[in-house]
Amino acid sequence: MRIVPLILLALPAMAQPGELKAEERLRVLFLGNSYTQTNSMPEMLAAIANSTPGRMLEVKSVTRGGATLADLWTLTNGLDVLRSGTWDYVVLQDFSTLGQSFIDSRWGVNEPTGLVQWSRFWNAEIQRKGAKPILYLTWARKLYPEFQSGLNYAYAEAATEINASIAPAGLAWKRFRETQPNLELFTADGSHPSPLGTYLTACVFLETLLNKSCAVPSKVPTIVRATPEIQTQIAAAAHFAIEEYRAGVLTNLARPDYGALRPLPTPLDTKPEDFQGHWKGRANIYSGVHEMTLEVSTQGRTCKGILKIENPSTNMKFSYPLTGCTIDHVTLMFLTIDPRQIVEEFKAVIDGGKLIGTHVLKDTNPYRRIQGSFELKRD
Repeated sequence: MRIVPLILLALPAMAQPGELKAEERLRVLFLGNSYTQTNSMPEMLAAIANSTPGRMLEVKSVTRGGATLADLWTLTNGLDVLRSGTWDYVVLQDFSTLGQSFIDSRWGVNEPTGLVQWSRFWNAEIQRKGAKPILYLTWARKLYPEFQSGLNYAYAEAATEINASIAPAGLAWKRFRETQPNLELFTADGSHPSPLGTYLTACVFLETLLNKSCAVPSKVPTIVRATPEIQTQIAAAAHFAIEEYRAGVLTNLARPDYGALRPLPTPLDTKPEDFQGHWKGRANIYSGVHEMTLEVSTQGRTCKGILKIENPSTNMKFSYPLTGCTIDHVTLMFLTIDPRQIVEEFKAVIDGGKLIGTHVLKDTNPYRRIQGSFELKRD
């Protein structure tokens, strides 16, 4: 999908100073998870905004820890709050890594599919209320700064899809961490915001919504404990991100690497009975490396058997019969289905005397993407 310049979409939606009387409050609904809830970011934003001359803010939030936009729709009263209120803007914040994504047991940001799909659902309701959507671009985890490119691309895709503006908090966090590495934006978990991190995010929203700055002499919440010098640095990082966004830094982004499995090798001619036997080795699946054993009994091009996965360090241990086991020319294929009706697909070929395979969680939920690989030897 080609991304049109987001600045053309964003500027008409921005409230400009002097457009309305100061007493006419801007009403903003925040829908998100703990990144919105921690340190009461919407309320901090309103306190800062309402401490200076100009238009005031009235905020409300519906949050749920660890929620995706799908969870906010189905597991909270967010939809009722949206429908029953009167709003100028509705802020949408998705899960910090856009759901679960493990490719070859490597953790990463998920593809944009879930964010784009559920932004579209929420936006239909937002439009019915005559409000405007704002997407809350969050930040990369402390130990995984490379996650930011995946988040940037995904939120830009979603913004184009629903004609939304973006509050570029993630860009401000990146800038501040680069220029002020000794000031901590994270709590100890390396994910959630410290009071200073929440303050930076609030400053991004302040400029996004009201074209106001957090620069001195605007109010600094007591919880933040920022000196005038730090306040100036925070305001500068927020303004830098806003200017970058308005200049089109999120326009026409190249799609980042969201991870993909390597294709199976092309084997020499293999007979179905070559797959028969007991195989043992390691599997890079789910969120780690596990011991895997596979027992296969063949009868022509059909087969049956047992798959076992174990990890002593985590006490993981399960065993499933193979379902739909077939051998198509040179490829062994089967499914496993557990009592929760979670279906996993396995494919394997024999290459150099080893059984080389792939694993894919068959799931229609776009917020869950788990794929892996394995390599087994005859036991």
